[in-house]
Amino acid sequence: MRKLALTGWACAMTLFAAAPWQQGGGVSEPARWDKVFGASEARYRTEPNEFLQRCLQRLAEERWLAPGSAIDLAGGDGRNALWLAERGFATTLIDISKVGLDKARAAATARKLALDCREADLYAFDYGVGRWDLLSLIYFNPALSIVEKLKAAVKPGGVIVIEGQGSEHEGGGPPKSTLYKPGQLLQAFADWRVLHYEDGRFESDWNLGSRTHVVRLLARKPKP
Repeated sequence: MRKLALTGWACAMTLFAAAPWQQGGGVSEPARWDKVFGASEARYRTEPNEFLQRCLQRLAEERWLAPGSAIDLAGGDGRNALWLAERGFATTLIDISKVGLDKARAAATARKLALDCREADLYAFDYGVGRWDLLSLIYFNPALSIVEKLKAAVKPGGVIVIEGQGSEHEGGGPPKSTLYKPGQLLQAFADWRVLHYEDGRFESDWNLGSRTHVVRLLARKPKP
């Protein structure tokens, strides 16, 4: 979804052209995203990601995965992490926005949910090895640069759920160089079992009201 502090990316995910948190003005990345998550009216989907919901339903119905440990990358104010916690996952949320994380913590307290919120740089965070049953990567395209680290962090039999903008996406969004090219995710997960893949024009969680190029993938790590 976004670039993080100290990464050297030129710009982060934006909601629309000329957004105030785009590059420029001397504003730090955490401050830009504090502005996004602190706005009185959200300009992004505030409900849990629809593809993530579909994946969890299928995983349960087909008995691919039982609730275990989950990590949600660049999860902002917790819309997806809270939903995972409600379904029995011991969930960790990582983001660079203190405002977003504070909102997630408050929501978890109100719902009486256990949610581990970490303010961290996603590139420097220690994901461990074989630690997570589920890793969700929803609209943070630049994380593909650390995909091998993320794959190693998932337990055998665990899954990764990805949704992000594809190469034909136009307008506000992640750096052009990080847009998913045709077949790029399939290639990155060629050594895993791909349970589901979509490449088409859908409404993005961060570009509401119109269709754009979106790529989705659900993949399961092989067991020895």
